[in-house]
Amino acid sequence: MQALLPLQVWNNMGNFSSSSTDSPDGKSFRLFGYPLAHSASPAFHNEIFKAMGTDKHYSIYSTSKVIPGMLDEIRSDNLGGAAVTMPLKSAIIPYLDGISPESQATGAVNTLVKVPSPSENGTCSIIGTNTDILGVKNALLKYLRQQHPDVLISNSSRYPENLGGAGVVFGGGATTRSAVYALHTIGLHPIYLVNRDVDEVAQVRANFPDLVKAGSLVHLTSPTLVEELLAQPTSPKVLMIVGAIPAIAPKTKEERMVYTTASHILTIPYEPPVVPEGSVDSLPIPMKRLFLEMAYKPRLTPMLQVATAHGWEPIVGTEAMLEQGYAQQRMWIRGDPSMATGSDPTILGEEVEKRAADLIAGLGDIVVKEAEIDRAASIGAAPIPKLN
Repeated sequence: MQALLPLQVWNNMGNFSSSSTDSPDGKSFRLFGYPLAHSASPAFHNEIFKAMGTDKHYSIYSTSKVIPGMLDEIRSDNLGGAAVTMPLKSAIIPYLDGISPESQATGAVNTLVKVPSPSENGTCSIIGTNTDILGVKNALLKYLRQQHPDVLISNSSRYPENLGGAGVVFGGGATTRSAVYALHTIGLHPIYLVNRDVDEVAQVRANFPDLVKAGSLVHLTSPTLVEELLAQPTSPKVLMIVGAIPAIAPKTKEERMVYTTASHILTIPYEPPVVPEGSVDSLPIPMKRLFLEMAYKPRLTPMLQVATAHGWEPIVGTEAMLEQGYAQQRMWIRGDPSMATGSDPTILGEEVEKRAADLIAGLGDIVVKEAEIDRAASIGAAPIPKLN
């Protein structure tokens, strides 16, 4: 995956000379990908724009490839920012001015931020970043704060290296890579993977060679292996799990084994580890272990029901959706793709965020009434720009 990332990495020090003449104050915001007609993102982002009293507007641009028309939109004066979803999260990278360290690590971009040039000449760089990471991390921290209301938990707080607190991710692909990165920034080690596809696991491991070298990203393939690695007196204690598999009934033997292996992890009795004395800015230990389900159709997935039945704190997928969406808005407003800006709740404010959350809580499935047209159906992808 690293071979796909030849761009300079954005370091918030203004190290880009932009080929764009755009303004970061554009009023049009787009979601690029295909299919998109079922997405709740337009309703969510437009509610935020409305709550902030702006005339900005967010809409979909259905395309399965990075086509010339999409690039024209990205470079247009009227674009204020954009979101990118499948199948373009990796494909978009070579067309950008730069990417964040988080996108470099995960090989995925889901947010485009227009970063003003430090020369104040009116130009901007189009920088790609990955707010799915913050969707996972900030949703987990939100529930950890609810469990420990008297503890000050900062966005930089993490578990100490010698805690022995582990994390697990069910699934593969871009969402799994984002979840791994998020759990790593929280300080969980080792991180384990549960997936039926050996090749997908290998791809995740290839993105994080340092974690693999440190003994993380172990593939749990059976209940026997779970028992051997996680159910012994000296085993790491799993504190958080992120579920990133579709909420559909397993059919094949391999799919059923994923659920069997996952269920075995969920039934391991909880023996909370103790934070070592002298630890600075450590996260508190969960009173109930956290299970974040990324899927949200239905809101209460079969896996989330199993986790809840075994005493885990259930976190529905819309929580991660909200957190990554808030992060996008904060970055667009500031013209800053940093994780610090994406995690700053003061930028939007509590009232605006609550309006968006209430809308999503009451929003049912989007009913697609017309056939969605893929703008790239009859044309090829745009040529990848040559590096200077």
